[in-house]
Amino acid sequence: MDKIKLYHYSNSNFKGYVKPSFFGLNSYSYNSVKLSGVKRSYFYLEPKIKEYYLQGSKFLYITEIDKNKLYNLDSNKIISDDIYTEAKKQGYIGIYNKEQVVLFKAVKIKAKITLTKV
Repeated sequence: MDKIKLYHYSNSNFKGYVKPSFFGLNSYSYNSVKLSGVKRSYFYLEPKIKEYYLQGSKFLYITEIDKNKLYNLDSNKIISDDIYTEAKKQGYIGIYNKEQVVLFKAVKIKAKITLTKV
Protein backbone atom coordinates (compact mmCIF):
# COMPACT_ATOMS: atom_id res chain seq x y z
CA MET A 1 0.00 0.00 0.00
CA ASP A 2 1.32 3.40 -1.01
CA LYS A 3 -0.10 5.91 1.54
CA ILE A 4 -0.02 9.63 0.84
CA LYS A 5 -0.68 12.52 3.19
CA LEU A 6 -3.37 15.02 2.15
CA TYR A 7 -4.23 18.52 3.37
CA HIS A 8 -7.69 20.14 3.33
CA TYR A 9 -8.45 23.77 4.23
CA SER A 10 -11.85 24.85 5.56
CA ASN A 11 -13.70 27.31 7.75
CA SER A 12 -15.91 24.45 8.94
CA ASN A 13 -15.12 22.71 12.21
CA PHE A 14 -15.43 19.09 11.03
CA LYS A 15 -15.75 16.22 13.49
CA GLY A 16 -14.09 12.96 12.50
CA TYR A 17 -14.36 13.13 8.69
CA VAL A 18 -14.01 15.42 5.70
CA LYS A 19 -17.09 14.61 3.63
CA PRO A 20 -17.81 15.34 -0.04
CA SER A 21 -21.46 15.95 0.89
CA PHE A 22 -20.45 19.51 1.86
CA PHE A 23 -19.37 20.24 -1.72
CA GLY A 24 -21.29 23.10 -3.30
CA LEU A 25 -22.22 24.82 -0.04
CA ASN A 26 -19.47 27.44 -0.43
CA SER A 27 -19.63 30.25 -2.98
CA TYR A 28 -16.42 29.07 -4.69
CA SER A 29 -17.71 25.51 -5.20
CA TYR A 30 -21.38 26.23 -5.91
CA ASN A 31 -20.93 26.66 -9.67
CA SER A 32 -18.83 23.49 -9.93
CA VAL A 33 -21.82 21.45 -8.78
CA LYS A 34 -23.53 22.32 -12.05
CA LEU A 35 -20.67 20.82 -14.09
CA SER A 36 -20.76 17.40 -12.44
CA GLY A 37 -23.21 15.74 -10.09
CA VAL A 38 -20.36 13.98 -8.26
CA LYS A 39 -19.88 15.40 -4.76
CA ARG A 40 -16.21 15.85 -3.93
CA SER A 41 -13.65 17.22 -1.48
CA TYR A 42 -10.45 18.93 -2.52
CA PHE A 43 -7.08 18.25 -0.92
CA TYR A 44 -3.50 19.30 -1.53
CA LEU A 45 -0.36 17.17 -1.53
CA GLU A 46 1.64 19.93 0.18
CA PRO A 47 0.36 22.04 3.12
CA LYS A 48 1.73 25.30 1.67
CA ILE A 49 -0.18 24.98 -1.62
CA LYS A 50 -3.70 26.41 -1.71
CA GLU A 51 -5.90 28.69 -3.82
CA TYR A 52 -6.20 32.38 -2.94
CA TYR A 53 -9.75 32.03 -1.59
CA LEU A 54 -8.51 29.60 1.08
CA GLN A 55 -5.90 32.00 2.51
CA GLY A 56 -8.06 32.94 5.52
CA SER A 57 -9.19 29.38 6.32
CA LYS A 58 -9.71 28.62 10.01
CA PHE A 59 -8.69 24.94 9.90
CA LEU A 60 -6.23 22.63 8.17
CA TYR A 61 -7.21 18.94 8.16
CA ILE A 62 -4.70 16.20 7.52
CA THR A 63 -5.49 12.66 6.38
CA GLU A 64 -3.82 9.72 4.66
CA ILE A 65 -5.14 7.51 1.89
CA ASP A 66 -3.95 4.73 -0.39
CA LYS A 67 -2.63 6.35 -3.58
CA ASN A 68 -3.51 3.22 -5.58
CA LYS A 69 -7.23 4.00 -5.11
CA LEU A 70 -6.83 7.27 -7.03
CA TYR A 71 -6.93 7.85 -10.77
CA ASN A 72 -3.81 9.68 -12.01
CA LEU A 73 -4.93 12.47 -14.33
CA ASP A 74 -1.51 12.49 -15.99
CA SER A 75 -2.08 8.94 -17.33
CA ASN A 76 -4.74 10.20 -19.79
CA LYS A 77 -6.41 6.78 -19.87
CA ILE A 78 -9.91 8.17 -19.23
CA ILE A 79 -11.24 10.44 -21.93
CA SER A 80 -14.53 11.98 -20.81
CA ASP A 81 -16.32 15.30 -20.51
CA ASP A 82 -16.98 14.42 -16.87
CA ILE A 83 -13.79 12.86 -15.49
CA TYR A 84 -15.27 12.67 -11.97
CA THR A 85 -18.21 10.51 -13.03
CA GLU A 86 -16.09 8.24 -15.22
CA ALA A 87 -13.32 7.73 -12.62
CA LYS A 88 -15.92 6.96 -9.95
CA LYS A 89 -17.65 4.50 -12.31
CA GLN A 90 -14.31 2.70 -12.77
CA GLY A 91 -13.97 2.20 -9.01
CA TYR A 92 -11.62 5.02 -8.05
CA ILE A 93 -12.29 6.98 -4.83
CA GLY A 94 -10.78 10.10 -6.36
CA ILE A 95 -8.41 11.62 -8.87
CA TYR A 96 -5.06 13.40 -8.54
CA ASN A 97 -2.38 15.38 -10.30
CA LYS A 98 0.98 16.68 -9.07
CA GLU A 99 -0.54 19.22 -6.61
CA GLN A 100 -4.15 18.34 -5.86
CA VAL A 101 -6.39 15.39 -4.97
CA VAL A 102 -10.16 15.28 -5.41
CA LEU A 103 -11.97 12.62 -3.35
CA PHE A 104 -15.46 11.24 -3.90
CA LYS A 105 -15.78 9.59 -0.47
CA ALA A 106 -15.47 10.71 3.14
CA VAL A 107 -12.06 10.31 4.77
CA LYS A 108 -11.14 10.10 8.43
CA ILE A 109 -9.29 13.09 9.82
CA LYS A 110 -5.88 12.19 11.27
CA ALA A 111 -5.09 15.69 12.57
CA LYS A 112 -6.69 19.14 12.74
CA ILE A 113 -4.73 22.39 13.03
CA THR A 114 -6.47 25.62 14.00
CA LEU A 115 -5.04 28.38 11.77
CA THR A 116 -6.98 31.41 13.03
CA LYS A 117 -8.95 32.24 16.15
CA VAL A 118 -12.34 30.59 16.08
